Amino acid sequence: MRSFYIFKINPYLEVLLKQKPYEIYRTLEIIYYRNLNEIDLGYEFINQLIKPISVKEIDITIFKNYKNNYFYTKYRNVHRMHDVYRKENTILTINRTYLKIQTDSMWPRFLNDLKTNEHFFICDFKEKDYFWLDSLKTKSVFI
Repeated sequence: MRSFYIFKINPYLEVLLKQKPYEIYRTLEIIYYRNLNEIDLGYEFINQLIKPISVKEIDITIFKNYKNNYFYTKYRNVHRMHDVYRKENTILTINRTYLKIQTDSMWPRFLNDLKTNEHFFICDFKEKDYFWLDSLKTKSVFI
């Protein structure tokens, strides 16, 4: 199961670093692996690099898109998709500073709903994978 962390990057930094995604990934990775003694320094870096996510807006959008889907469940800011036909088991957790997708699917459905925001940067720290969400090709999904 993969864990994707999705950050809303500061638009001013996106302009500077759009063609250098490794720089953003490396900074986020350093913060991710920072120990508790150095948490204050990581907090300062993260405040400059990312913008707060509108939890309510994303939560409502996801809910509206999937409320009639038999395989979808929601509890607070946690959305789950357990589709036995598509072999997708995905959990989306919405936080103020990041979104987290835990999935066993190659293309989780929730990514399609997040494509409206061009400032999202996705990292998988354990697999050392990173990319801009808008760089993905649109994929049609049957709901």
